[in-house]
Amino acid sequence: MKSSAWTSLPAATPASGKYHWQIQREILRMSAQWRFTAVLLPLSICTLSAIFFGNPDRWLQAIVWATLIFAGQGIRLIVQIEDPGPEPEAIAQRLKEHRARVLFSAIAWGSAGFLLFDRDDITRQLALTVVLVSSGIAFSLSASAHAATLKLALPLLLGPIILSLLLSPQPYMWVMAMMGTSFYFLMRRLVTDRGQQLEETLNLRLVAQEAQEEKQRFFAAASHDLRQPLQALSLYQGVLNKGDLSPNVVQRMGDCIEALDRLLAGVLDISRLDSGKVVPAPVPIHLPALMLRVASMHEPAMREKGLRLRLHAQDIWVHSDPALLERILSNLLSNATRYTEAGGILFAARKGSQTVRLQIFDTGIGIEASAFQSIFSEFTQLNNPARDPAMGSGLGLATVQRMVHLLGHAIELKSVPGRGSCFQLTIPTAASPAPDGDPKVTPEADASASLLRRRVLVVEDNALVADALCAMLRAWNLDVTLTLDANNAMAALQESTFDVVISDWRLPGEKDGVDVLRFARLQHPSLQLAALLTGDNAEALRDEFSVITKPVRALRLRALLSAHLR
Repeated sequence: MKSSAWTSLPAATPASGKYHWQIQREILRMSAQWRFTAVLLPLSICTLSAIFFGNPDRWLQAIVWATLIFAGQGIRLIVQIEDPGPEPEAIAQRLKEHRARVLFSAIAWGSAGFLLFDRDDITRQLALTVVLVSSGIAFSLSASAHAATLKLALPLLLGPIILSLLLSPQPYMWVMAMMGTSFYFLMRRLVTDRGQQLEETLNLRLVAQEAQEEKQRFFAAASHDLRQPLQALSLYQGVLNKGDLSPNVVQRMGDCIEALDRLLAGVLDISRLDSGKVVPAPVPIHLPALMLRVASMHEPAMREKGLRLRLHAQDIWVHSDPALLERILSNLLSNATRYTEAGGILFAARKGSQTVRLQIFDTGIGIEASAFQSIFSEFTQLNNPARDPAMGSGLGLATVQRMVHLLGHAIELKSVPGRGSCFQLTIPTAASPAPDGDPKVTPEADASASLLRRRVLVVEDNALVADALCAMLRAWNLDVTLTLDANNAMAALQESTFDVVISDWRLPGEKDGVDVLRFARLQHPSLQLAALLTGDNAEALRDEFSVITKPVRALRLRALLSAHLR
């Protein structure tokens, strides 16, 4: 695919860099604000100081100094700094203008250290030092909120008086100069700390504002996408109530349920990843086997659309979390299939020195460069303004970005609108395990045969869920026993032997599903599967049991059963 260079898509943008220009704009706005007292008080001090230090023989110097001060304050009053808007170039230009004004004022105040310094009058020397040191404190608090500008202004304000004291013939003035130098470094440290605190405060405020906006957008999109299939189900219920049991109506209702399931599963995945509950467990993975498995999952959908899938895999081992990596590749292939109407998809692995580049090329609609970042936001879908659920939920790439960041991998994208896109995932290679530990890719045993007449204990107090779950299990030739609470389940475990126990977490009574599964393990050490059914966050229990997240998907449940009942 001919296109521009790869665009790296970082999983997380540092907030300090992300909001830099917004912070600078806010600091500029704060610096441009002024109070009448902040202008009147310096002018009053300037006037009184000029009268005191100008009398009797330095009137000309005092007038020049006062004129500079009044000019600086007049510019601040008359020439207001306008809001530059969000553009970085405009903000940078306004900051330069602001810096020039502040530095001019600093030079004006600091010039008193040369113009009004009287080497022969100790009292005036001390008084001038006090005035300029006080001015330095007031200047750092009122002249600007921009720390970098103030750090440039302080030596211009305090430098002249420190230099004059150093050049004074009296040794005690040298001590005053050293004290002034220490004061300068102290003020510089305070200005730096104050600037950092201000930027951190503004950064936190912007993060909170964006989080609030994202939350509102997230819930608005989620509620819209949830209402669509629910509304359709409500309408189909009306059709069923009239006695229409045609396969088409049932199929449409199944499509609505599938759409709801995808959306809820996506939201739960985002929640788990954001909460930090997902902990990757990297191991050596035989890449061709993984690629073949992922490709076989999506090949029927591609074939139905008339797309050609090409798989190019080498005998490579990589180091990653198998479940997370499979999910990433599955989401990317699903996305490529959804937005490709003609042509095909290439799923390839290219080995480097220490990494492998997994690439998924498609001949789909392509992506504008301006949308490269936004497509990884939740519920963002290009070319789907009507929010057609057939085009997905808009959570796939958001999930991919989080999992890539969690694994420490890198993802890149290049695309040509109208011609197609390519997502590239870079992951580290791994050494091949010892021969006796090599997993072999063998044909799957017949799932129906592996499940035939296996005994399953279901513990579920919700009648609707229990009825549907038992019906599905019996349709797979499983021998199902249903109990409604923990006590009856434990009694059944004492009376009979089971291969599988599936229990809801929340049960009536003092005991819950966790108690049931632990009892089952103790009662039947040969138990092949203990699964906890829940809609809550059960990450802490995943090491102990298999966790089935509600709503239960038939394919996931059957895959879990087939994996354990060998």
